[in-house]
Amino acid sequence: MSHDSTSSNLFVRPFGYTAKRPVLRRIGDRDLFLGNALAADPACHDRSFDVVLSATGDEHPLTTHHCPLADGPGNDWAAFEAAADAACDLHGRDGSTLIHCEAGISRSSTLAATAIAAEEDRTFVDALHSVQDARPHAVPHPALHELAVVYLAARR
Repeated sequence: MSHDSTSSNLFVRPFGYTAKRPVLRRIGDRDLFLGNALAADPACHDRSFDVVLSATGDEHPLTTHHCPLADGPGNDWAAFEAAADAACDLHGRDGSTLIHCEAGISRSSTLAATAIAAEEDRTFVDALHSVQDARPHAVPHPALHELAVVYLAARR
């Protein structure tokens, strides 16, 4: 996927849509994976992870770290900061990390891009491009995007 200013690839999904199969994408050559809720269910695939960060309302079978976020406005700073801190800490460890939300589109992509940006000293948008290379449908909700940018600015 190209990320230049002439790119016009836009992915739109119906509100509330989630895939009926596991969505599991490795982000570049990192041991970091992004997925939907079914990616955190060992009955749905044969991949294992050292840690699984769930940003959904409910924990899933493989969840090791649960940091629920709303997919949109309404997240208080403390909840977002806890989720972003967890994503950054987990991404910095040895071993494979899965970050997932319900659809593998907004919350998980926000947290994965935040972790990459923090670890690699990149901007959020630049890190998001790496996520979108693996999952073109990854589009953070604007409210989550804003929180991620503020979070990264506060870390610098």
